[in-house]
Amino acid sequence: MRNVFITTIAALAIAGAAQAEDTVTKTQTPVMGPVLSGELSLDFAETTNNNYGGTFGLDLGIDVQGLATVDLDFEVDEAGNGSLADWTVGTTVGGLGVAMGTDNGVMPGAEGEQTLAAPVMTESVAVTAGSASVALGFTDWNTDITDISNVQGAYTMGVAGLDVTAAADYNLDSENTVLGAGVSGLDLGVAALGGAMTYDVDAEVFGFEAVATTGGLTAYLNGDDTDALQNIGGEYTMDVAGATFAAGANYDVDAEDLTPTASLSFNF
Repeated sequence: MRNVFITTIAALAIAGAAQAEDTVTKTQTPVMGPVLSGELSLDFAETTNNNYGGTFGLDLGIDVQGLATVDLDFEVDEAGNGSLADWTVGTTVGGLGVAMGTDNGVMPGAEGEQTLAAPVMTESVAVTAGSASVALGFTDWNTDITDISNVQGAYTMGVAGLDVTAAADYNLDSENTVLGAGVSGLDLGVAALGGAMTYDVDAEVFGFEAVATTGGLTAYLNGDDTDALQNIGGEYTMDVAGATFAAGANYDVDAEDLTPTASLSFNF
């Protein structure tokens, strides 16, 4: 299994490099220099004792045309301590994409996601070809890159004008399977509808979330098969003098608890 995994990764790397070299040679397309983009954000949310705390975030993207894409997501707390929260390094050659990092999960998501099963995938390698994606999660990539913790796969297709994604996560340690599905693209004129659902085989829990979007407003509600309505939430986003301001809230129906949030971000 480990030899097969190492051979597969090596083959992908060699094939990608060879194809990239061949493409440049045939077309003589010049490779552009690195292009830096990113987002600075200030996020505010309720902490404890009805207090509100803020965090500073820096999301950097570095694109090198024809070679690679690098995404770096930094977080800085109120004490000024910074850390790299997420990172991804990848390349696409001839329709085949290969990426490595901490943000390669392919399970469908939504907005609140309080009731959706969320299989843990830390560092991983992902391969994308057309509408299909496969990701292999590492148990501890710093010590053994051949020790795989879980495997995720997803496929997106068009059905009756909708984008439908089917996905699954299989954990090699617990032997548990989580199934997922996502739907988007239902345009009702005044709003667009979508959503996601998951089913945890071992826990026997079916979770769902419905999402509606109109203008700058996004609203959602979610629950599971034992409690159909658990959370109602939404967020409104607007542009203010070149910045993006977002304000929202989540209402926990069972706990009768309202949690507001706000953020201010600048793109460059």
